Amino acid sequence: MRKSAGARKKAAARKPAAGARSLALRDGGRVRLSKEAAGETLTVVSAGGEVRLEVLLTPSGAVLRLAGPRVAIEAEGELALRCTRFEVQAESIALGATGDVALAAGRSLDLRAGHDAAISAQAVKVEARRGDVALAANDDVALNGERVLLNCPTDEEVERRKSEAKTLQDFLELPFQSPGSPRRLPPSAPVLEGTP
Repeated sequence: MRKSAGARKKAAARKPAAGARSLALRDGGRVRLSKEAAGETLTVVSAGGEVRLEVLLTPSGAVLRLAGPRVAIEAEGELALRCTRFEVQAESIALGATGDVALAAGRSLDLRAGHDAAISAQAVKVEARRGDVALAANDDVALNGERVLLNCPTDEEVERRKSEAKTLQDFLELPFQSPGSPRRLPPSAPVLEGTP
């Protein structure tokens, strides 16, 4: 009768390697230190034989493996992760912060959703510094606002660009504002949500 892959894995976890040293834990599990072909291994095994923690010390560095129904990492201060590539695969992911969240990419940033996507904030700014902004929709595009302004900079932006202009070409590229034309209002300061 053949053993299942899980049973073989449990049996391998229970069977100590040659020259291994182990220490019994109060809950029936064991801590085992053994020498493998790839290096020294520190393994914590539960009473049922499942590997809960494994630290493999290799010439190129340490490899840490955690397993179990729930794994938690807690730090009272800063927690920093630095690596060449960071990959997470999960059924669902929830990220939250009581303060600010900053997401920066040195090159491209690709955000995709299989279903709907929503962005909600007090104010939203989308800027393409050197290229185009393209919007495409299979159905309607709804643009609603108290005022919908096109090519309408604020007075502060016009004054800033005037002060930065150095050549005649820079002055010709300044946004034209005819007297009485609508002006975009300066952005309002954030307010606490839920205040009257």
